[in-house]
Amino acid sequence: MTESAVIGAAITDWIEAGKPAPTAEIVAGVAMETLRQVGLRPADLDAIISTTSAMPFGSPAFLTTPAQHMGHRLAGKIGSNGLQVFNVSGACASAAAAFSIADSMVKSGKARKVLVVGYDNSPKGFYYSFNSYLDTDMAIGYPLKVVGAVNPTYWAMWARRRAYEMGKPVEDIKEVMAIVKEELSKNGALNPHARYKKIFTVKEVLESPVVDDPLHLYMISAVSSGAGAVLLSDMDSARKLTDKPVKVAASAVGGPLYNEPSPRLTYFATAGGKRAGKPFYEWRKPIEDAYRQAGIRPEDIDLAEVHDTCVFNTINWIDQIMGWEREETDRLIRSRQFGRDGRFPVNLSGGTTSFGEAVYAQALMEVYEVFRQLRGEAGERQVRKNAKIGLATAYGAYGSYGSIILERAW
Repeated sequence: MTESAVIGAAITDWIEAGKPAPTAEIVAGVAMETLRQVGLRPADLDAIISTTSAMPFGSPAFLTTPAQHMGHRLAGKIGSNGLQVFNVSGACASAAAAFSIADSMVKSGKARKVLVVGYDNSPKGFYYSFNSYLDTDMAIGYPLKVVGAVNPTYWAMWARRRAYEMGKPVEDIKEVMAIVKEELSKNGALNPHARYKKIFTVKEVLESPVVDDPLHLYMISAVSSGAGAVLLSDMDSARKLTDKPVKVAASAVGGPLYNEPSPRLTYFATAGGKRAGKPFYEWRKPIEDAYRQAGIRPEDIDLAEVHDTCVFNTINWIDQIMGWEREETDRLIRSRQFGRDGRFPVNLSGGTTSFGEAVYAQALMEVYEVFRQLRGEAGERQVRKNAKIGLATAYGAYGSYGSIILERAW
């Protein structure tokens, strides 16, 4: 197997969701920008992998039937000729799954240059999916219809459970989450692509309306519109096309685990007994797989971009990435050691809470940030340390996960 590398990456500005937008033109624009970075043309590609959605959200803003074929539409629009095209769906981890397929294609020799693209224009408000005739075996929509549970309800349950297991009052996790929001908003304020550039103080966060206790409004990601593209190649080609290739050290995809002891989105039942003592193993397992692929340990990671649809998820990702006891994660956060000057910088992009979530492009935003940070091209938000290895994570409904490790290769 050959080594693979990221040689180009581009994203659009993340903007307000739910408005009409020229979808194919936006995707084509960000795709062409990525190719131009290394002087390639569409004809030089061997494959395009696009994220896709066909989820019946009942809103004209959300990509539905046409997005099932976004990769093919893009290939036709940019003038490619007979390349391999795939469309991938994995909820909020779609782009991580698409990236992993591209990485596997390059490493196996099936392709030498693969473009990964993703775009989303989410509907306004909370995500609410409607059952189709193909979903009669699932409880989609029932948590919302019967209990009134939307995504933040789950995140709130996770946060309360963590506080309970640590023997601490809910107010403690609230304060830790507010600190996370303040620090990440400082990074978002420096990111020209972020939707929100206001710096929120801990006081402002805790005084914002409660949505699902202990989550306040400013602790939760908005829904947004955005697109991204990442270009992968074999390492030999990469070294000819750029003097700063970024090696794909690992790319892992996770799936649902039977008896996962944390309440997965759309379900409430959880495992008990001994299994309950190790929650969020679905999150941890693809990270462990990525470490094995890369041959590294948690302490080798210099920075991380994590999928934080609410600030509790940032905390949980640090727990899972580092394998720490939760007290150590909280100490890192309270001492602000997860910022640009800290020992473990997290979400230097500003994170999903600064961007808002564009579901099918979100992991590409994370890969873009790690790529720029490792190359020293992140501008004002550039990490202070000499970063060599970065990690990106993603998770989605139904037990979809991704973990990507990038490493400087020059």
